[in-house]
Amino acid sequence: MYLKSFTLIAVALMLWQRFLLQAVFAEGVDCKVAEQSIKEASRIRGLEAKTRVPCTIETRDQVKAFLEKAIHTKVPAEKMRFDELVAKALGFIPEDYDYKKGLLDLYLSQLGGYYDPEKKRYVMAGWLPELMQPTVAVHELTHALQDQHFNLNTFIDDKTFYTDKLLARAALIEGDATAVMLDYQRALMDQPSIAKLEKVDSFILQTVLGMALVTTKTMVPESLKSVLLFPYASGTRFVHFLLRQGGYAEITAAFRSPPNTTSEILHPEKYSAKNSAPSLLSDANFETNGQRIEYRDSLGEFSITALLSSGEIKRELASKAAAGWAADLVVVYGTRDKEVVVWKILWDSALEAKEFFDAYRELLTARGFSIKQKDPIKVEIGVDSRVLTLTLNSTETVISSLPQPSK
Repeated sequence: MYLKSFTLIAVALMLWQRFLLQAVFAEGVDCKVAEQSIKEASRIRGLEAKTRVPCTIETRDQVKAFLEKAIHTKVPAEKMRFDELVAKALGFIPEDYDYKKGLLDLYLSQLGGYYDPEKKRYVMAGWLPELMQPTVAVHELTHALQDQHFNLNTFIDDKTFYTDKLLARAALIEGDATAVMLDYQRALMDQPSIAKLEKVDSFILQTVLGMALVTTKTMVPESLKSVLLFPYASGTRFVHFLLRQGGYAEITAAFRSPPNTTSEILHPEKYSAKNSAPSLLSDANFETNGQRIEYRDSLGEFSITALLSSGEIKRELASKAAAGWAADLVVVYGTRDKEVVVWKILWDSALEAKEFFDAYRELLTARGFSIKQKDPIKVEIGVDSRVLTLTLNSTETVISSLPQPSK
């Protein structure tokens, strides 16, 4: 776990940590393992450890207190409010879901070791069984190496980048650390690097199953589970693609010229071809009747997949419906009691736009919303306190969520 921000893109723990949550306090926890682990990570990754990384051991209560404080201090209340508004207005999460509490509960359910780039230290969970300490340390201390060489605080700055770019960069960070961890484990068993494997689907399946296991009791919406899992699962597949092209030197090159979109992570050939830099939509593309835009974000291809697959639509169909993504921007404008959410998505073709339009309408139908067909390309859906309008215009789809008119 690379500890930078506590939004959806940065708080998911690796599979090995997830299986350890029910473990009792381990008497054998010892920070000495960190010294050897960073040497192993450095050897595998090909990055020199420039400075020593302090290690500290904390109890579950200490880590919990740290996470609670970080969530309250690092995520501005207004950003959290807008994130929740957009997620509910577009259908990512139910309207009655307690967003902030839900995220906090999810984070706390996945406590484990982490690398802190602000204090430049590795925090080892005091309940970590001795057998798993080196594996977890290798993963986390790979983040330390990344930080020393690529400055993670600026590499994944949630004040600078939109969600789509943050997710893409998080996928590179976590995919890299997971690959090093897997290669460390395989070396212990005299097995070759994962770069020699044609696929890494079995490792990704283990990660998916681990997430399902740990979130069973948290009642986390499926879309949030998907976003939390993305940097590990899709990041591992992306990094594996690069490893097969040129080893860890190729990963280092990716940090110097990072992916810009989750579309590049999902389709690594786009990243390799360097032809996936969409022209972003801007405020000028939105008619706000003179009202100032208060919030803007680009969600990207993977977020669309996560949204569509959160209902009855199968993941394969959701991925197919999202695959024609070219660019998107969601904005919020209006007064506090009458905030309007508008999400514009550009598609590669009119056919791709229609495919998403149909899939999104199917999602709403599956959720039991009453849909009134006004013409072939527009529907209006009453969503509790808001009215949702879905429009198809050639290669563009627009979802507008407005407050219900007062009666």
